[in-house]
Amino acid sequence: MENIDEIKEGFEKSFADLRNLIDSSFYIMEKQPQYRDQIIDMWKESIQNFSTYAVQSSEKHNNRDVYKAISKALIFGK
Repeated sequence: MENIDEIKEGFEKSFADLRNLIDSSFYIMEKQPQYRDQIIDMWKESIQNFSTYAVQSSEKHNNRDVYKAISKALIFGK
C-alpha cells in the first residue's frame, strides 16, 4: 500500500472481513455449540498475534503512536 486511499480501502475490507467472522462465529456457536471453546480460542490467539505484531512493528519503527491508538481504542473505546 503506497497511499492513504489504499490504506483506507484496506481498513474497510478488513472491517468487513472481521464483521463476517464475528457473525460466522456466533452462527456456528449457536448451531454447533461443541465448537464454542475452539472459536473463542481462535479469536484470542488472533488478537494476541495482532497485538504482538503491533508491538514488534512499533519497536522496529521506533514509533509507538499506532500501537498506543490501537490499545486505547480497544481498552477505552476511544
